[in-house]
Amino acid sequence: MKQIAERARKNVIRMLFYDQTIHVGSSLSSVEILTLLLSRARRDSRDPLNRDWIILSKGHAAPALYAILAEMGVIPKDELWKIQDINGLLQGHPETFIPGVDMSTGSLGQGLSFGGGIAMGIKMKGGNGKVFVIMGDGEQDEGQVWEAATHIAARKLDNVIGFIELNGYQLDGSVDEIKPKSYLREVWSAIGWNVLKADGHDITSLNAAIGEAVKSGKPSVILCNTLRGKGFPPIENTKKQRSSPDDARKYLVNA
Repeated sequence: MKQIAERARKNVIRMLFYDQTIHVGSSLSSVEILTLLLSRARRDSRDPLNRDWIILSKGHAAPALYAILAEMGVIPKDELWKIQDINGLLQGHPETFIPGVDMSTGSLGQGLSFGGGIAMGIKMKGGNGKVFVIMGDGEQDEGQVWEAATHIAARKLDNVIGFIELNGYQLDGSVDEIKPKSYLREVWSAIGWNVLKADGHDITSLNAAIGEAVKSGKPSVILCNTLRGKGFPPIENTKKQRSSPDDARKYLVNA
């Protein structure tokens, strides 16, 4: 999985040769989380009740999702170099017509609501599928997140596991400048969720947290410490979302 993650990281950066508008920073923040989930999840689309669902609520990180799906042979790798091209398959945000995508996302805050609905449907029909939802820390400003979170807790949907990436940045700047998120652990716990922590770039740490979540008997949320732009020095741990083909070329020559 570490090898898949590193190849995917390089390919996200390589996409800059073909489209400079992609959100490289948020994508590189999500690589290990998505690699682990796509590697361990049950993904038989013919069985919606006993399969696992992966919802990238922070849909602007789509390049990471695409790069990992390509590594796993779900989509052709050549499609990565046509991202947002009129002749290509891949959009700037995930769409369900793309193989491996469970929900069309982009408007922040909606992923957890959708995930809660899927999880409740699975429970009502007696299935055992799990629903994984990846969110950003800035996304926690959205009221819909909290409507979904309280509903999921009230319904005791222990088949929902959320991930909140704490990379410290959102659209308008640093999280600390806009609305510090030091309250997240206490609030999620207070409304009935099992709250865990993990290093969002360490697959072993993430896997251990998922193991605890599965055994908890409650909906769980994993607070993941990550870096925006992880592994790409020109933008790592900064508010920058985008970069240039020149920066990508320099990185890939030395990688």
